Amino acid sequence: MRHLGIILAVLAGCAAHSDFGGTDGDGGGSGKDSSNPNGFGGDSSAGGDVAVGPENDGGTTTATTVYANTDSTLYSLDPQTNQITMIGAFSGMSGGTNDSNITDVAVDSAGDVYVNSESVIYKANIPQTPGTVKLTKLASISLQSGQKFYALAFTPAGALASGEILIGGDGNGELYAIDTTSGTTKDLGHFGTDPSHSGYDFALSGDLVFYNDKNDAPTGLATVRPCKPKTTTCLSGSDYLVSVDMTALANAYKTSAGASLLKGIYGGSSSSDGTGSTYGDLFGLGVWEGTVFAFARKTGTNATPLLLTINPTTGAGSVVSSSFTFTDGWSGAGVTTSVTVTVPQPN
Repeated sequence: MRHLGIILAVLAGCAAHSDFGGTDGDGGGSGKDSSNPNGFGGDSSAGGDVAVGPENDGGTTTATTVYANTDSTLYSLDPQTNQITMIGAFSGMSGGTNDSNITDVAVDSAGDVYVNSESVIYKANIPQTPGTVKLTKLASISLQSGQKFYALAFTPAGALASGEILIGGDGNGELYAIDTTSGTTKDLGHFGTDPSHSGYDFALSGDLVFYNDKNDAPTGLATVRPCKPKTTTCLSGSDYLVSVDMTALANAYKTSAGASLLKGIYGGSSSSDGTGSTYGDLFGLGVWEGTVFAFARKTGTNATPLLLTINPTTGAGSVVSSSFTFTDGWSGAGVTTSVTVTVPQPN
């Protein structure tokens, strides 16, 4: 049964903190300001770097819980009341190399919550009352030399296969299907070259989100930036909101042949047609009905963490809030695949 009401995805996560533009930093976590018991600052009524999980109210299924994560802590937001509550700190990670911070969260259609570090997939046990969020390790991700994973999102059932498929994004901007049992990966492709900047590719800079549109067609959004291939040299001042080519993604999944996954850029057919969002390091991405939200991490390009909306016509970003109290900011996001969103495809 399709969930009614609201969908938010941010970061969708799943946020992919690309090594092309620098990672989200090691260690730290969020911390919680005692003067702000919810751990958020400013006006968070618009949502955030989030994942939505369905709840059953006795017959009608509605999306009422929004999940948001920093490196170390999980939060919930009720989008109907905008009440924000800290659920608790993550527990159960190994603390080893590339497995000390949570980089993203994804929610499947059943409302089950998954998270990942740079090298491991976990399933999260959400407590009934605020407390520790215990993680159960599902698999170590099969990594190539120097590879780290940041983005995480489920594709809707039927988009790539009969069931939902977990997709991850790595520091090189490539997307992979990840087997949650074995940790094996399948390279699905990348976002291609940037025709406006010679010698640069479009690399996944922040996040992925997948959902079914109003016509029940699988749809994907991502944030990208121009980067020198397999380097940390990026034009990181302005990330672009783009549409994922779901046909190419499905073909790559079936044939194991990586492909260019860029369907279109919001605001123009190439990066020279517009200035993008005008904000960098958009590590969280989400949609709520027809509105696109992005969360920017506090990095070299942002003095504070930011909540933005991105205009789906011009691709430009507008600040909703810059008053978050986290020391480093948003880390990851995801969204259930079971709610239809009405965001038009780019022109």
